[in-house]
Amino acid sequence: MTRSPRTVLTGALTLVAAAAFSGTVLPARSLGLPQVAPITPVLGSVAQAMAKASGSFRKAEAPVSGGFSISEQGGRTVLTLSGDFKTNDMAPDLWVAFSPSATPLAMSKAPAFPLKPGSYTLLSKLKSSKGGQSYVIPASIDLKAQKSVLIWCQKFNATMAWAPLKP
Repeated sequence: MTRSPRTVLTGALTLVAAAAFSGTVLPARSLGLPQVAPITPVLGSVAQAMAKASGSFRKAEAPVSGGFSISEQGGRTVLTLSGDFKTNDMAPDLWVAFSPSATPLAMSKAPAFPLKPGSYTLLSKLKSSKGGQSYVIPASIDLKAQKSVLIWCQKFNATMAWAPLKP
């Protein structure tokens, strides 16, 4: 019994459609296709290689969630807060800042964890207290000299959150 190419193609498409609607994963060999290694690990490696630093925020004065990454994008160095980033939405005058200290709160006292003048470098006013957002890091900020990222309330000199910079 020989089958026409059209019959084989129709059967294969029916099988794929049925598998897709049922959520079944079909191995390539069951469709007569060559096996190909998934590209996800490769893409993950490329993304990690492109990231200069990343980290997760830790609570200082306010509860916090999320993290950040620093990467090259279009020839610019960019700090990106993760989509799940959230800090105190009642705090006024929030800024993203860098500290040359890996433990920026060690020389400070709770609950506000105030920063001493000259112990930080301002990057930008925080765009929002929650959600993903990006900030271009100017060449004037020497990232090699920075050891942590801060979310800081300038009006009350209160550190909301911080994260160590890890390559």
